[in-house]
Amino acid sequence: MSNLQHILVVDNDPVAAMVTQQGLQRLLGKDVEVALAPSPGAAWLRCMREAVDLVIVDPSPPSRAAAALIKALHDERPHIPVVVLTAYDTPRLRTQMKRLGVRYYLAKPVELAELKNTVSGVLASLNTAQMSSAVN
Repeated sequence: MSNLQHILVVDNDPVAAMVTQQGLQRLLGKDVEVALAPSPGAAWLRCMREAVDLVIVDPSPPSRAAAALIKALHDERPHIPVVVLTAYDTPRLRTQMKRLGVRYYLAKPVELAELKNTVSGVLASLNTAQMSSAVN
């Protein structure tokens, strides 16, 4: 059984998505695979078909697709945590994300080290939860 953890990055800005993907992959190492989804719809399909441990999403306006993805994940795949990483930080967006059940919210620009710490913490809590459920 592989201990490889799968992170999916969803950002409508392809350059920002690639920077996030490559930076996290470099910082997190070989135990993690960081992949890109070109759209919230593609991310949803991937979450339905493959093992995804964590989704990092930028809910950029004016599209509501990212918010729909977050809601669908919360409702249908609650075991997949979501980290919001956005350049469009507003009190309204923070409130909306909180209502959707988002626990991890970072505003761009963010240092890759801070993102790594957040992601590592989320993945560690997933590992702890999986280990405790395996014991019970």
